[in-house]
Amino acid sequence: MLSAIEQNALGHFMYLPNLAGFSVNQNGALMIISCGMGSSMFNIVYGGFNTTSCDFDRKIQDVINLFKGQPFAWWIPPTEHSQKLTQALIKCGFVVEASEHAMMHDLNELPTNTLPANLIIEQTTNSAQLEDFLSILEPYDATSRSFYKKLALPMLQASEKLYVGYENDAPVVIAILFNQNDSAGIFSLLTREDKRGRGFGAHMMTYLMQTAKEGGAKHVTLSASSDSGFRIYERLGFKVYGQFECFEWKDR
Repeated sequence: MLSAIEQNALGHFMYLPNLAGFSVNQNGALMIISCGMGSSMFNIVYGGFNTTSCDFDRKIQDVINLFKGQPFAWWIPPTEHSQKLTQALIKCGFVVEASEHAMMHDLNELPTNTLPANLIIEQTTNSAQLEDFLSILEPYDATSRSFYKKLALPMLQASEKLYVGYENDAPVVIAILFNQNDSAGIFSLLTREDKRGRGFGAHMMTYLMQTAKEGGAKHVTLSASSDSGFRIYERLGFKVYGQFECFEWKDR
């Protein structure tokens, strides 16, 4: 189970940067994704070190040097947790960004999904829909517009797809569905701040779960950081299989 969750997370991190021609490289046990955006949303290190006897400080500094002063996030998947690495990252100046539940749902057991009459969910296939998607994502990261504008719209029609939920024609909720083999991952589920608490996130989740099943997925994965989001996913039938750790580096 953990393998599928981890593979979907890494696949999502790599997929669009690869298509857009950004730097995506294996560096020993680590995957280094550098988009040059000055943002830890798109500059990512994924993985840990396979030994407890290596020079953690030197290896960490080597990674910092690769980003040349840009901020980045370092994601450690559940199967690669190391207390020594955690301590070394904090010692080197990283801050704990999040500890996220690694969750999975068996799509043989789908919750009932009936969208309210005033909510319509659409896949992003044109520039107007992409603008609506960015209108909700951009307040969380100002570099998101620059990233997605580097992608031709056909790039968003294959393994990773963007979705927007509209209430009375106004965008209120977004999410990303990433498909890989017989699995799918849901990412970046965000509800517009003034529309939270109305069930839009749960409706988007169940819609994408059904979409993933129709596309051939047997299970869907996600990572959940907030208590409120985590409880919603639990109620939808997701189960926890481990924890992701995320650390952030910002040049001092």
